[in-house]
Amino acid sequence: MQQNVDETRSKGRYGRLLRRFVAASAVATTASQLVFLASYALGALPVTSTVLAWLAGAIPNFLLNRRTWGGGGSAELRGQLLRFAMVSVSTALLAALATSNTETLALRLFPQSPPGQVILVWGAFLGTYLVMFVVKFFLFDRVVFTARRREPVR
Repeated sequence: MQQNVDETRSKGRYGRLLRRFVAASAVATTASQLVFLASYALGALPVTSTVLAWLAGAIPNFLLNRRTWGGGGSAELRGQLLRFAMVSVSTALLAALATSNTETLALRLFPQSPPGQVILVWGAFLGTYLVMFVVKFFLFDRVVFTARRREPVR
């Protein structure tokens, strides 16, 4: 009986975490996607657009997810920032690699169609972040925001 109660609490906690993570990710993704699309469409290199987009999304992503998992106070902040930065920068590097390689392909496939190039490169950017969405949930829960294990999720 106690095991069922513990499983129900765990599922409820992860359900709340997942809903909040999705909401935080939606805010960060919207900001980063808009910045990527605008900067790349205006002629920025894929790597430049990726870095600008990363900056636009990383700040709200950290703040909202720190709140989601329970910040743990200022004593935890430095470690959380470092671990978050490692996950976030790794994701940005993967996106930069994907967009740069995709641009090479896009220029060959759509030599006379800048909109086609933008759509293909943007798709690589978005796809990278969609795959990393799942990975980041587990990394945030198990590695980045560990203070919540000591505090109940509200």
